[in-house]
Amino acid sequence: MADNAPTSHRPRRGRLHVVAPARPDPLAVEEAPLQTADLGRMDLELGGQLEQVTLAYRTWGRLNRTGDNAVLVVHALTGDSQAAGEGGWWTPLIGPGRVLDTERAFIVCANVLGGCQGSTGPASPDPLTGRGYGMRFPLITIGDIVAAQRRLVDLLGITRLVAIGGSIGGFQALEWATRHPDLVAAAVPVAATGALDPQGIALNEIGRRAIMADPDWRGGAYDAEGVFPEQGLAIARMVGMVTYHSKESMAMRFGREPATRPGLYPSFGSTFDVEGYLHYHGAAIARRFDANSYLYLTRAMDLYDVGRDGGEERWLSEIRAPVLLLGIRSDWLFPPGDIRGLRDRLAALGKDVTYAELDSPHGHDAFLKEWDQLREVIGSFVGEVLAGTERP
Repeated sequence: MADNAPTSHRPRRGRLHVVAPARPDPLAVEEAPLQTADLGRMDLELGGQLEQVTLAYRTWGRLNRTGDNAVLVVHALTGDSQAAGEGGWWTPLIGPGRVLDTERAFIVCANVLGGCQGSTGPASPDPLTGRGYGMRFPLITIGDIVAAQRRLVDLLGITRLVAIGGSIGGFQALEWATRHPDLVAAAVPVAATGALDPQGIALNEIGRRAIMADPDWRGGAYDAEGVFPEQGLAIARMVGMVTYHSKESMAMRFGREPATRPGLYPSFGSTFDVEGYLHYHGAAIARRFDANSYLYLTRAMDLYDVGRDGGEERWLSEIRAPVLLLGIRSDWLFPPGDIRGLRDRLAALGKDVTYAELDSPHGHDAFLKEWDQLREVIGSFVGEVLAGTERP
């Protein structure tokens, strides 16, 4: 445990059990059943506590004898623990002989605290009342999310890990490197800096207002009342989808072409292809994600600041491991210049830091698309770190 980590983040009453996958995946890279870890009570960074925390997670590969060949893959905003296998969001990078080599490394991906894919979040039953938390769920931070992950990896017997992830996952990778340096062998924050800028915060707030203005939100108590703020969540997702693209990718993919699919909402004059795309993704999110989780996780993203409680230099100085910062040429949510600036500040502190940039027109979402470039950039970095570990 890092000297600066609160004692309340230490594992207590840990239990592991396996839950059968909702849909068995015969084409998965490896058998990866959904598992859960019961992590006990957690005191939270902004005050308050959760009486019982559960994280849902999947693993690929095997942990070696010394517990130091782990790679913690952390997902983006509405992601989940299915990082590999059929439908996995990073499947091209995870598997035997791949960049994150399951014959060499023990890969772990957990659904975040506050999420809705098996981990404790606003939709979970409050053990004090037996009813879903809703908006009684306490505010959580990236620090809390990582503290819960710390309990999980301790419970799994991991002694060293590579932390890697994009967007809000990049925040988590940076949090690991600065607040839990004793456990971090390397960190790879992808498409992320030390804090979200005001424009990003503003766009997240538009999404939250859309959800909370939906008459079916019901003050967050929609589940108890048998409704769901589908329209509000759909609009929030539409705003988010725009931030994940670039002007370049929008022009390449849609241009000003007329709609090629029926609109899901009443039309107002002639419609464009890009509108149908947004409608589709808005409707899709309502089938798989909880609206209150969207509120809590976007707020955690807004609140993140690597320099909180002491200043950026103080916390960047805590980093002991190599860091690979990965930017994207066309990303305007986390512009590459801002990420290079973080690289420069780390280098000025004498840290082992490397910057690489995906030359992609796809904007922020390029870390979920540019597989060849990701293999080239991440492969050698992670491979070098794992080369010093014992095979499982």
